[in-house]
Amino acid sequence: MDNAVIISVGGGKGGVGKSTITANIGALLVRNHYSVGFIDADLGGANLHLCLGVRRPLRGLQDYLTGKYKTLEEITVPVSLPNSWLISGASDILELANPRFSQKQKIIRNIAKMEADFVLVDLGAGSDNHVTDFYAAFPCGIIVTDGLPTSIENAYGFLKNGVLRGLVRLFSGNGEIVDSVRRFSDPQSGRAYATVGEMIEGLTRRFPRAAQEMRRWLQRRRTFLVLNMVKESEDVRVGERFAEMVKKYLSLNIYYIGYIVFSPDVRKSIKTMRPLVEYCGASRAAECFAAVTNNLIALTKGCF
Repeated sequence: MDNAVIISVGGGKGGVGKSTITANIGALLVRNHYSVGFIDADLGGANLHLCLGVRRPLRGLQDYLTGKYKTLEEITVPVSLPNSWLISGASDILELANPRFSQKQKIIRNIAKMEADFVLVDLGAGSDNHVTDFYAAFPCGIIVTDGLPTSIENAYGFLKNGVLRGLVRLFSGNGEIVDSVRRFSDPQSGRAYATVGEMIEGLTRRFPRAAQEMRRWLQRRRTFLVLNMVKESEDVRVGERFAEMVKKYLSLNIYYIGYIVFSPDVRKSIKTMRPLVEYCGASRAAECFAAVTNNLIALTKGCF
């Protein structure tokens, strides 16, 4: 690949398995002869390194943001997988859990310069700007949910805030457009529009070029849905309905790329600090990870 395919991995709710999904997809990409970079963008509770065989990273994003190292390349550390590298987040520095916008932009700009076929950016929990800015910055994103009502609600909130944050950043210099987008996101504003599509249509008369750019931004996005810890077929149907809701209200296409069955082997693999597909490659969960990864490769091939 000429340029890295950068994929954020989020979902809003903590504990749905974002880091596990990231580690296993990355391991299977390596097995498919791709080079992979892992970035833990959770600046308040990083743990991706533990899924990749690194007990305590010698350096990480905190060292980059504080100026100890000048480039992202300098803070990469090797992991248990070949042809790959990791940039760890910060797990014990409170002031870095909510970085300034300029700090996030510094990271985002330089991620695109990293050498790899795929770069997987593991996001923290929540739907605040410091999380959703990373989702909005890259055209590709994986949404992870376990299908429970609380997780679905958090995933929708994450996507909504990510979409609106992305649209605001497109027109940060136009106060009227920014105010319109922010009024849509505020339930107390008495907004006139129920969906993102209606909001953009409402802007078309006054700002036709801006409205068209918003539509193009949404069309370029590829958001992939992965259902984790699935125990029954109803969980899969919940995911399908979620994708329909996101399309209707956020004008965002979601590509459902598969599910991961619930398996106690996942917990065992985390204890051994190895991706499940390396620890127990013959399991049903490993087969699910393989199907998800194959779909991801197919849907990103030749796109970027």
